[in-house]
Amino acid sequence: MSIEEHRGIESIDVNQNLLLVRAPIESVAQRLSRARRADVWERDIYDREIEITAESYIVFQFRGHPWTIVEQVKYQPYQLVFGEGDAITLSNFLSTRALYYKCSDTCGYIGYNCYDGGAFAEMLYFEAEMDLLFLSDFRDVKAEDIDSAFRFTDAFMQEQDIYIPLVHYGNVKVGDRVNLRPKGPTLDDLVRSDFEGVDYIGIS
Repeated sequence: MSIEEHRGIESIDVNQNLLLVRAPIESVAQRLSRARRADVWERDIYDREIEITAESYIVFQFRGHPWTIVEQVKYQPYQLVFGEGDAITLSNFLSTRALYYKCSDTCGYIGYNCYDGGAFAEMLYFEAEMDLLFLSDFRDVKAEDIDSAFRFTDAFMQEQDIYIPLVHYGNVKVGDRVNLRPKGPTLDDLVRSDFEGVDYIGIS
């Protein structure tokens, strides 16, 4: 299967926090760098070294996919800077759909917050030993209608034309010079032409 055909969530056996925006990488990276007042915006970093800053983001879009993915490069356990607010901001300024997706096999939760044109569209959150939370402004579904939060979330991503890959990066710290090309089980054999682009945004 080529990368253009992949959709849905590749794995839930991972800790992930992703921002996904239905817009070209150039628009997403430009707006995110402005919103974050970034010092660094490096375009097309595939297979070249980047110096890691105090706050770092990798931005990439697969070939043939309408969504751009933003992931924060973490240096300390559970360090988290971006979230729902970034999804609202980019959704509003780019007049498109954006969502913040979170999943943790360590803590046993999955969820997403989806916005359209800056307005709330839908949210789901499930954690073991807790009631599932679900609200939607664009479809008639209630929490009690959902048998599995994981299957429901995967189906939603497929319906939205989204692919969430299992991505990993090596351990890094501020000042390191590293190659931040997205890596993972389905990504290691990819080449530059499998991406619309891979950018880096850094804040000192």
